[in-house]
Amino acid sequence: MSLLNADTIFALATPPGMSAIAVIRISGDKALQVPQLFDVAAGAVRTAKRVFLKEKNGTIIDDVMVLGFAAPASATGEDVLEIHCHGSVAVIDDILSVLAKTEGFRAAEPGEFTRRALDNGKMDITAAEGLADLIEAETAMQRRQASAQMTGQLSRPVGFWRAEIARLLAHLEAIIDFADEELPEALRQEIAADTAKLCAELETALDDQRFGEIIRNGLSVVLAGTVNAGKSTLMNLLAGRQAAIVSDIEGTTRDVIEVRLTLSGVPVRLADTAGLRETADSIEAEGISRAQTEINTADLVLLVIDGSQPGWGAIADKMRQDFHPPCLIIASKSDKGQVAADNLDSNAYLSVDLTTTKTAQKIEKALHSYLAPLNQASQTPIITRARHRDAFAAALASLQHSQTLSWEGDIAVIAEDYRRAASALGRITGHIDVEYLLDHIFSRFCIGK
Repeated sequence: MSLLNADTIFALATPPGMSAIAVIRISGDKALQVPQLFDVAAGAVRTAKRVFLKEKNGTIIDDVMVLGFAAPASATGEDVLEIHCHGSVAVIDDILSVLAKTEGFRAAEPGEFTRRALDNGKMDITAAEGLADLIEAETAMQRRQASAQMTGQLSRPVGFWRAEIARLLAHLEAIIDFADEELPEALRQEIAADTAKLCAELETALDDQRFGEIIRNGLSVVLAGTVNAGKSTLMNLLAGRQAAIVSDIEGTTRDVIEVRLTLSGVPVRLADTAGLRETADSIEAEGISRAQTEINTADLVLLVIDGSQPGWGAIADKMRQDFHPPCLIIASKSDKGQVAADNLDSNAYLSVDLTTTKTAQKIEKALHSYLAPLNQASQTPIITRARHRDAFAAALASLQHSQTLSWEGDIAVIAEDYRRAASALGRITGHIDVEYLLDHIFSRFCIGK
């Protein structure tokens, strides 16, 4: 056991404040001895026991249920005790106070129960990330994805691919050890074919349209366009509240305003931005610069243009060509008379009346083509974080590089590429080489230390 895990830790596992029931979790070597601190005999493990916790003077603190789990068959891999008490602030404080005053016990750091589970092999890093995502999930889609990651949707394929690389690497090491012997052509073909298959599977995993990250973080949708086109009004309609200030004065919106909502079951981060135009106002110019940054990093842009003004179609067409993300043109103010846009197909834009709440439903229906694939893929993405994607890309690059080398003269370099690929995949789950871990630790030291 490391010094970090030497103490027995405790924490309130339920939200603080008044409630019917509260749960206090305790993990460590002394966890199962806790009932004795309250003048109660320890019960059998995995058996709920109703007891009265008492102070040293015999005063009853609370009528509780205690439930113990012996190591290693517990959530953290250590001895664990749960105290299910009444959710009174006074009761909780009294119990925690007794634990805090007892030698060998201390309050847990944030995430320390999960960290101990990780250290004791009860889960890998991807499962821990899935648990964090499950706690923060706001939609059913996020919950499903987080639960799938907790139960190995990412770690299983990563483990399989890493094992395949290790198997192929073993062949390469044997070839190096017996360099004087002629390499069987069948073995060369087997390694080349299996490597090509691995590369294809990694490419498929990476070619997922970032669905996993979008589901986890939310689809980033930016309202962009000219000044006074109705972006802020549209923001309020979609949000169902007055999230942005609406005014006839040009340049009212000067900073990015964000709201989070759910459309067709997909979490969405909606950003209202400053109108795009040339300006000498330094503050407005900064707002436009921030708008451009939001546009460049968005998953989807709703380009809002005043459809009652002549020439709006040409302006919209020119603006959308400068946008990297997909763009849906919203021709606003149809209640003032829609001007025809000869240069745009009728399917290329959506004409809306910003004075009616039905506009929100109309836009949500139009967005369905962008959101539907996320619903279809909600059970399948295995990449949910940028670090996963970076590791997959690094593994793929190493394997692809190995295929460009000569077996006769570069066999040692080929083997090194396989080791790099295995190490990259190992970083996803936490199964990493000692050398990588030490490099990571010591890179954080200052020069000369």
